[in-house]
Amino acid sequence: MFGAMQMYQMQAMEQHIAQKEMRRKESVSRLVRLKAFLRQDFMTLGQQIDDTFESVCGPSSYSGSHRSTF
Repeated sequence: MFGAMQMYQMQAMEQHIAQKEMRRKESVSRLVRLKAFLRQDFMTLGQQIDDTFESVCGPSSYSGSHRSTF
């Protein structure tokens, strides 16, 4: 009886650990996707700022070599 109880507790603990690992992997996956999305969003925003600045100031006062990159 005691052995069966121990076996049940070990299986429950293993299942708990497996669920925690699955949630951790899902969280990491969401963070990776969010990072990629934000990186693209900031690059697009940076390009729009550069284009706006260039159109306002004109190409003579602004050279494209000053563009920031991520």
